[in-house]
Amino acid sequence: MQFETIKQFIKDSGLPTFRITQVREAIYRRGISSWEEASSLPAELRARLQAEKPILSFTVEKIICSQQDRAAKALLTLSDGLQIETVLLKPQDSWSVCVSSQVGCSLHCAFCSTGKMGFKRDLTAEEIADQVLFWYQYVRKEKLGERISSVVFMGMGEPLLNYTAVVKAARELSNPDYLNIGARHISVSTSGIADKLHKLAVDLPQANLAVSLHNADNAQRSKIMPVNRKFDLDDLKKALEEYIAMTGRQVFLEYAVLENVNSRPEHIRKLADWIYSIKGNYLLHVNLIACNLGRGERTEDRIVKDFAAGLKGMGIGVTIRKSMGNDILAACGQLAAQGKKEKK
Repeated sequence: MQFETIKQFIKDSGLPTFRITQVREAIYRRGISSWEEASSLPAELRARLQAEKPILSFTVEKIICSQQDRAAKALLTLSDGLQIETVLLKPQDSWSVCVSSQVGCSLHCAFCSTGKMGFKRDLTAEEIADQVLFWYQYVRKEKLGERISSVVFMGMGEPLLNYTAVVKAARELSNPDYLNIGARHISVSTSGIADKLHKLAVDLPQANLAVSLHNADNAQRSKIMPVNRKFDLDDLKKALEEYIAMTGRQVFLEYAVLENVNSRPEHIRKLADWIYSIKGNYLLHVNLIACNLGRGERTEDRIVKDFAAGLKGMGIGVTIRKSMGNDILAACGQLAAQGKKEKK
């Protein structure tokens, strides 16, 4: 929902400005999902808003809740009929939302379901921010909590290839007048679009940066992540050094462990060597996750634990992230891809 358009709508309608405050309260404090719930507004205005200014820029196709952990996934249909997905997670004590930034993806990472869909289009800033607003409505309606505490741009698409809309959405989400999600609780994950990191450091200096690395060998990384052919590990190293120097912020290196693909001792050594070659490497931290293969399958825990132990033994900071939502196809693109097959 572009709140600025609602403000202009109210002004153009010749309504008193206090209606703007009432609308803001209804949307961002009470979490209404229909204008009919905005009881402080006159019936005529509610009817006009319902007809002309929908609260969300998409319709909700389905919501699937995990039976294993605190996770839910939604399939959303955009105004042009294309579909995206978004995930609600509670890995610790607060709710986090994973948002998509594109319909499909052009990068074709070997382990990613979104990459197999191909690229359709960029999402607008409104379509991105509305994913968080939708989950805010959901947690309020289901009495699951008062607010969304963090947002990660780690869903469908490559955020830095939709740069302008992602930055605009992130700023809107952190606006105190709207959802008021702290800038340091917003994370942007990239597959390694090195030439955008300088700009990101300027535009969102307080946001968290996560880089999907998955292999520290150029030839092997190029096989599973074709983006490495354009921005290789040397390019990424230089961009990270500049980013760290500009922001002084910790950077997270995401590493999905795939047995016999990137999990052997030589992969541990190359990853450690690459990290130690970077100026400011003390601000780099590795996040390991057992790769979600779909169908409830994922890389065995023992393989991930052995990898973590190897990195720790070389002095590298590492965390094993909990894999959530395996039973609801929570990994990027899995639900949307399944929906596409079902329609066929």
